[in-house]
Amino acid sequence: MENIGKHGILQRMKFYLILLLSYFSWASCFGQKFHFATSLGSSRIQWSQSQTSLNAGAYLQFQKPGKPTQLFGQLTIIGNMQSSSIDNHSVAFRGGKGEIGLNRFTKSGIFASASIYSVSMAKKTSSTKGYFTSEEKFTMHGLRAGLGFRTQGKIKTTMQAKVFEPILRAESMHQWGKDQSQKLSNQLGYQASLEFRLPKWALGLEYEQIKYGSPFATLHSTSAQITYFF
Repeated sequence: MENIGKHGILQRMKFYLILLLSYFSWASCFGQKFHFATSLGSSRIQWSQSQTSLNAGAYLQFQKPGKPTQLFGQLTIIGNMQSSSIDNHSVAFRGGKGEIGLNRFTKSGIFASASIYSVSMAKKTSSTKGYFTSEEKFTMHGLRAGLGFRTQGKIKTTMQAKVFEPILRAESMHQWGKDQSQKLSNQLGYQASLEFRLPKWALGLEYEQIKYGSPFATLHSTSAQITYFF
């Protein structure tokens, strides 16, 4: 697994880890019912080139018994499992994402979601001889909102669609030893997910699209993960 801006990506993700831990402490103090979960999965990422990633995630959910509002937080780290080659160059990806928000459920199974969302991705290009060529890093912070439907029964099925509106963004380009920057316009991102859940285990499928703006390629990610609930 190739290290692409590992320190910078992890520094950004530390903020969300601290928020998750703070959330955990707050819930315990006020007697909230909480669930902790971890996940392991893989994504097929299409971002100029197509690659497979290994994803590891952590989740916290808080909901008082009989109440319709659920608070949640999640953190996912994305590490590349392979590099792709183009014109005698090797390209590899790395990134992460974090989200904190709430779900509001109804008796019919329909629920609404609102959250603060952040995604960071980096792409490093090197020559086949090992010489550094360029590195691109993108970080977006913004709001996500969506609708979903959850069935009841032995196997709970959850379907959900969300829209991501970036508010703050940062990008850095480093080519042949020179830093470059370019002002980009914010564009909506999209996510659709499907989950099948037993009391302790869940299988999830997800598609996400992040638009960085011209002339940079749109990121498409198709993921599958297994989650264990403690």
